Amino acid sequence: MPYAHYQPVFPTNGIILVGVCAAGKSTISRLLTSYGMVARSIAQEHSQVPTLFSRQGDHPVVLLSASFSSVRQRRRLAWTFHHYEEQWKRLQLARQKANLIIRTDALDPQSVAHAIVEWFDQWTGLSSFFKQRHISDAAQQTMMRYQVTWGIALPNLMISPAPELRRHSHVLSRHRLMIQQRTS
Repeated sequence: MPYAHYQPVFPTNGIILVGVCAAGKSTISRLLTSYGMVARSIAQEHSQVPTLFSRQGDHPVVLLSASFSSVRQRRRLAWTFHHYEEQWKRLQLARQKANLIIRTDALDPQSVAHAIVEWFDQWTGLSSFFKQRHISDAAQQTMMRYQVTWGIALPNLMISPAPELRRHSHVLSRHRLMIQQRTS
């Protein structure tokens, strides 16, 4: 079987995090830096501009979701359900464009960050690269994620990632997330 050469289509210059208030955007953004990733939290839920999340360029979009009861419990907000629904309306386009959607209700922040890192590694082809090169050291993986994120290095891979992962990443990611939630 001939080898397929593949390079990630990045630099990504980071991922975009969107979601309702108290879904975990700021917390997850900070946690992702320890994995070598840059994540920008965009307050799309407060904006009347439906494309605010996409104004920083073509970045992977991760939508963090949380139920109304979780939001109220996390922030002790005096919201009505109407406020919550309004935020979801403002996130409609971001939800449609999201590459990954994670429901954060039953997950701790570290589990959410880990799920995003796993998805990012598969989506960029880094998981294949790590396997090919037998890179299991977390520090080396973190450095590679940082380099790919900023376009400093794009590793040559000998195995192409599954085509369906690129075309239907949001569907696969949702499925993976359901597995993550069941095992938590």
